[in-house]
Amino acid sequence: MLLCLVGVLLVSCGSGDILRVRQFHLRETEAADGHLFIRAEMNKRLYGAVDDEERKARRGQYYDVRWRGLGGGEVKLVFEYRQRVSGAKVRRKVMVREGGKRGELSFAVNGEEYRRRGRVTSWRLRLYEGGELRDEKQSYLWE
Repeated sequence: MLLCLVGVLLVSCGSGDILRVRQFHLRETEAADGHLFIRAEMNKRLYGAVDDEERKARRGQYYDVRWRGLGGGEVKLVFEYRQRVSGAKVRRKVMVREGGKRGELSFAVNGEEYRRRGRVTSWRLRLYEGGELRDEKQSYLWE
């Protein structure tokens, strides 16, 4: 009985968010001596980069996006962001996926774009299903 009560409490405390965003900033391309998860993420992002130029091109910021609990209609993700050098100018990346109740995509600001304009200073991500805004996440500095 006690186990059932604990299970119900844990389920009820779960997050009701449709959209989740995980960020990773790849600054260095040398092997990380630190945390196991940071090394694993670096290895994932640098996989297949053979020489120094390819490794430098992978530097940047990565945003892994997951969603769940949708009705199955067409999904459109709009990633808006500002970078250090370009200041207040908002840049935009859009990805469209066919229907599904759950899914995942990644946005990257890396390579030449990252070298020229610098790191991302603020961002906002919007999830649309069938043309209707379903969820939105943003960084602390987004206005």
